[in-house]
Amino acid sequence: MPSDDRTEGESRIFSRDIGVKRSLTVTLGAIANKILAVEMVTRGHSSSMSAERAIRVYLRDKDSAEPGWAYPPFLRARRPVDAVQMHLDLDAELWEALSQEAINQDVTAQQLLEHAVLYFAAEDNAGRITERIVEDLDEE
Repeated sequence: MPSDDRTEGESRIFSRDIGVKRSLTVTLGAIANKILAVEMVTRGHSSSMSAERAIRVYLRDKDSAEPGWAYPPFLRARRPVDAVQMHLDLDAELWEALSQEAINQDVTAQQLLEHAVLYFAAEDNAGRITERIVEDLDEE
């Protein structure tokens, strides 16, 4: 059964202000990496902060039956395309929750992290489209 043991480097950091952070080196596909990079440029969020936001959005939607929420079965054996290694400092409890959901879906935590980032971007994009529609209606 997959686990989060596939991370290449890992340690724990503690700060009174932020709680326990888990320091990980993960491998993500180029698209997920670019999404996190765009978040950094457009919103000023670090890759770690953006990854945490993506995980929170993804896990929050677990019971919503949103299309595209579950990891696609046909991608389980796939490796990241144009893989990029990335260092992240993530909330330890949040990473544990993602890791548990990865076990539930029979994928690795890294696979589910990449999926969560893609899911987050799609949801974010859908939100912007909704805002534009509302703005257009207000102008009429």
